[in-house]
Amino acid sequence: MKAALLALIMTGALSVHDFFVSILTIRHSPATQTLDLTWRITAHDIEHALENVAPLKLGSDKEHAKADSILNAYFTQHLVLFQEKQLNWTWVGKELDGETLYCYLQVEGITTPNGLMVGNTLLQDLFYEQQNLVHVEGEKLPTRSHTYIQGSRPYTFTW
Repeated sequence: MKAALLALIMTGALSVHDFFVSILTIRHSPATQTLDLTWRITAHDIEHALENVAPLKLGSDKEHAKADSILNAYFTQHLVLFQEKQLNWTWVGKELDGETLYCYLQVEGITTPNGLMVGNTLLQDLFYEQQNLVHVEGEKLPTRSHTYIQGSRPYTFTW
């Protein structure tokens, strides 16, 4: 048994973390003229990134009382949304599903997602391998996607 476990560890089959990816989905709703953002992040990665700020302990009975505002402040440093001017979002909430943290944000007053410029450096200050995928969806529009790696410039989504 010990030999089999050692073999799994040596081959990397039992490694703690093989990839570093976040997925941000931005959905435009013409009815409400909003951008509804859902950010999917590995919970322990974001906790590690913010451990010098506060022990978040997400989803536990010891979760930091200001976890939402700490996460939102970190997002403000690592997400830029621009469409004729810099866009500001409202924090809607978060939920934890196993090791995945879902964070929800909303931007109001958006008539179209066309020309939306996004910059995303989430966790790239901590993990060189971090990749951040962004999908922008709009009613009757094909989904546009872009992957941000370390050093990526902001990207403008157009249809």
